Amino acid sequence: MDFSLSEEQNILLDSLDKFCRNEIQPQVEEWDRQKVLRDPAVLKELFHKLQPFGALSAPVPEKYGGMGLDYLTTGLISEKLAQYWGAIWGVCTIVTANARLLSEMEDEKIKERYLPQVCTGELIPCACITEPNVGSNPTFIETTFKKVEGGYLLNGTKTWISNGSVSDLAIVLATVDRSQGMKGIGFLLVDRKESPYQTRELEKMGLKAFPTSELFFEDVLVPEENLIVKPGGGLKTTLRTFELARSLMSVGSVGFARAAISLAAKYAQEREQFGRKIGSFQLIQEMLADMRARTDASAFLAYRALWMMDQGLRCEAESAMSKAYSTEAAIKTTKECIQILGAYGLSEEYPAERYYRDASSMTIPDGTTQIQKLIVGRTMLGGLNAFA
Repeated sequence: MDFSLSEEQNILLDSLDKFCRNEIQPQVEEWDRQKVLRDPAVLKELFHKLQPFGALSAPVPEKYGGMGLDYLTTGLISEKLAQYWGAIWGVCTIVTANARLLSEMEDEKIKERYLPQVCTGELIPCACITEPNVGSNPTFIETTFKKVEGGYLLNGTKTWISNGSVSDLAIVLATVDRSQGMKGIGFLLVDRKESPYQTRELEKMGLKAFPTSELFFEDVLVPEENLIVKPGGGLKTTLRTFELARSLMSVGSVGFARAAISLAAKYAQEREQFGRKIGSFQLIQEMLADMRARTDASAFLAYRALWMMDQGLRCEAESAMSKAYSTEAAIKTTKECIQILGAYGLSEEYPAERYYRDASSMTIPDGTTQIQKLIVGRTMLGGLNAFA
């Protein structure tokens, strides 16, 4: 089992790290407070700078404008971004996941029209699955599409949609008939210029600069050719998309935890109490050791899921296990970082409280911790389903 990185991976990650240190870190606290990523112009300017590092299109084939990188490298890029700023990690992760989804569509015309612009950050995509009354079980979605002259009429509301308010494209999970269950579910690609939809920003505890929105589709006419997954194929496509999304959520949580460990260790080497550096106290060293161990365990779970994707294997249980463990572990690690810093951990003078708020946002999206555990349990019990 080889845990070493290739020369190409090291060069790429070192370059990205240098960029983040120079271009993001000095402004991150102000940018986060001002929520600058809700401005599409600011976001696209950052995308332009990050695109060469594979932050938007790492796993997309080069012929569509992507980097053609493996999934493990994609995860390492994602983890590095998360160490510097959760919000920029979030918007880039959503672009990456949606770019990969589009690259797997059968319609070459759709890919040629949209993918290159998504890969460069000129077009910002979002994926619309969650609804006000539907979260963990997409088979009960209420958003509908109906065949009419000139295309399809799309009606429904989607909520907690990452990149929603700044999006140029919405990949919408909808059904032709709710009574058909999964057989009625498909995906439509909604181009906001030709098929306008409305959005409303949602405020949240963490990842404050990361746009998260409600989207409203009221008799939105979508061209016939923009039905990218026909009814009956939507659920399968969704489940495969979740494998990558959950793996990237995992490495994002690892990134938050690594940032917290670095901050806590540095503070423990500098802060003095009772005439000694607090890093010399046994309980501080125990906390740091536990923080490191659970973060490394989180990373290895995530890397395994990404490695399986590189082998062409399904990793439903592995990505769910990774997401369940790493997101909860990051909350505990960032909380212990605050504990080591004491009162300063609660202050905006240090980023510890931001790390904790951002980490706390990760246990809900793409399936809660409890849902992930049920997925793992189902695979261990031969498909015995707790959802029924």
